Amino acid sequence: MKRLISICLLIITITSVKADEGMWLLTMLEKLDLQKKGCALTPEQIYSINKSSLKDAIIGLGEGDNPYNFFCTAELVSSQGLAFTNYHCGFDMIQKHTNLANNYIDNGFWAKNKQEELTNDGITATIVVRMIDVSDKIMPLFSLGITKKEALEDTISKISSLIEKSVSDTSHYKGSVQGFFENNQYFLFIYETYQDVRLVGAPPRSIGKFGGDTDNWMWPRHTGDFCVLRIYSDKSNRPNTYSQENIPLRPRHFLPISLTGYSNGDYAMVMGFPGSTDRYKTASGVEGLQTFNNTAIISIGDTMLSVYKSFMNSSPAIKIKYAAKYDQMSNYWKYAIGQNKGIVALAVVNQKLEQEKELQAWIEADADRKQKYGTILNDIKKFYSTSNIAKYASNYMNVGLLNAPEIFMFTYECLSFLDAISTGDPVQIKIESNALREKIKEHFKSYDITVDKAQFVAMSELYKNRVPDGFHPGYFSIVQKKYKGNFSKYADQLYAKSIFADEQKMNAFLEKPSSKAFLSDPAFELLRNTFPAYFQIQAYLDSYEFDRANQLYVEALMKYKPDSLFYPDANSTLRLTYGYVGDYKPRDAVHYSHYTTLAGIMEKEDAKNEEFEVSPKLKDLYTSKDYGIYADNHGELPVCFITNNDITGGNSGSPVMNAKGELIGIAFDGNWEAMSGDIIYEPNYQKCIAVDIRYVLFVIDKFAGAGYLLEEMKIVK
Repeated sequence: MKRLISICLLIITITSVKADEGMWLLTMLEKLDLQKKGCALTPEQIYSINKSSLKDAIIGLGEGDNPYNFFCTAELVSSQGLAFTNYHCGFDMIQKHTNLANNYIDNGFWAKNKQEELTNDGITATIVVRMIDVSDKIMPLFSLGITKKEALEDTISKISSLIEKSVSDTSHYKGSVQGFFENNQYFLFIYETYQDVRLVGAPPRSIGKFGGDTDNWMWPRHTGDFCVLRIYSDKSNRPNTYSQENIPLRPRHFLPISLTGYSNGDYAMVMGFPGSTDRYKTASGVEGLQTFNNTAIISIGDTMLSVYKSFMNSSPAIKIKYAAKYDQMSNYWKYAIGQNKGIVALAVVNQKLEQEKELQAWIEADADRKQKYGTILNDIKKFYSTSNIAKYASNYMNVGLLNAPEIFMFTYECLSFLDAISTGDPVQIKIESNALREKIKEHFKSYDITVDKAQFVAMSELYKNRVPDGFHPGYFSIVQKKYKGNFSKYADQLYAKSIFADEQKMNAFLEKPSSKAFLSDPAFELLRNTFPAYFQIQAYLDSYEFDRANQLYVEALMKYKPDSLFYPDANSTLRLTYGYVGDYKPRDAVHYSHYTTLAGIMEKEDAKNEEFEVSPKLKDLYTSKDYGIYADNHGELPVCFITNNDITGGNSGSPVMNAKGELIGIAFDGNWEAMSGDIIYEPNYQKCIAVDIRYVLFVIDKFAGAGYLLEEMKIVK
């Protein structure tokens, strides 16, 4: 989400932070003086260790194996664990519960009671309990003279693990140490992670993704991008895995919901878990991102999406199976296109070069500074010059070859079962066998062998044609020698013979497992002939010298401007961003209002284009103007609005709150004019797109007939 600025403005890494810019750690709130900027809450009402505060209502949505790498944000809105997030955040959950008989994608889903709520294995909901600065325990490690990246990371990991264990109890508190400012500062986050997350409701796709790929990253927007979850705990209000005995979470705080709306210029703030930004990336890094990273992503997306679409258009069953995968890649692909456009339009590289020239002059002016920092910019540039082609290959490997055809990673995920077989321990084999049966069931539910084979052929051919020979996986030479370079013929025998491409064969294998059958399987042979190339590529990208140069670069920036207030790049940790509701002028003679209405949905309707289909019931509600208490002062139904809050991916689902901390919307996207925003802040164009909470409640109440859910909420009129 985000991107674009006026060319005369200087980037945050050199100058003082601009108004409204920043993804701020909650420990920094005292320095922001938010009350002077329009906030009615004190810092302690936003983040408190001993009292309930806003942070207790903010949820990071994660997955079981990596619960703190949050893919989205959600917010608690009732005393019974009810939470809002985006439709696109919950889409994978919706899709997994969908089939031709119960098409929740097209028809929506609403649980009539708690017993009908749908469980979601592997989805976690995490709440921050506390943050503690532990830099004094980590930073001395950088002075030990360890110059091997792996050894240094291992040492830091061991110390971090000890710190984490020191605050974790045997019941539910867990710790996670995270680095900031290119590892110039470290914080310990203490978390509560709930493992029972249930789907309560979701609108049909015609509302939840109205506008589809066409409107993605665009304003004006008319998308009802929300769904409803419920978080469950054990009877002691502590995290627990799914159980019928679990009860709805009783949160320390949940957000009241405001129906009073907003005006142009009103204060607004967002709290959530932004995933990743590169605001401290150098000019050479931006050049590499544009030329080698994004170019590869665009090429991969062109091919991958075309393959998906050809099958999805011809089969309703395949369309359901691959809907989430298609959406994820489409979003990534369009983002890369927009970011490259933003980099060019904004002349980001030239801006960075000018700023680096200024910093270098400051470094050169002092002998001590020159000795410590004199070569860092050149060191960073050298790394990019030698690693860019490997980064290019890495994208074709990780985003294309190992991602689009699922046979690679599914086989890899089964290796733990091979390890169990090798032990000969019947108990261990039984445990891993049961786990693998569940994995098989889940995997093949959203899998089609014809689609996967087509992606394998397409990605293999694309990789061969675009990536230098030195990075080619070993199976390419096998295809050349045995099949005269014909990947289709190789794929035919691979998918026909491998147990990993067929659910029945996998289950039959589990009845009589053997290491010999596993090791001789063509998919395992494929994996064994591919991973050496993967590790070869990674070797070019892992560099202690580069990491150390980046660390010193940020250290130098902060010393260069000691009176400036810096914020760290996003890294999936809890942040606050403040700003204001506001319109904008993206180009000459164009002026965009700060909100959209239901009338705009009717104007965009196109019955021949599924992206712009409108439900007959929604049209009836529009015709009758049956908006109830959700209409604004003009009698219109607001749908979406924009603020200048500084957000990025991971903020999806974040609450947009007014000055009182009341929920007024749910953030879900950024705008096309600001697509380079992960690299540079753009105050003239930066917009956070949110679905208006009044439209959310209208859809729940009037459209879905699920007004009983509103009885749990605290609604302020």
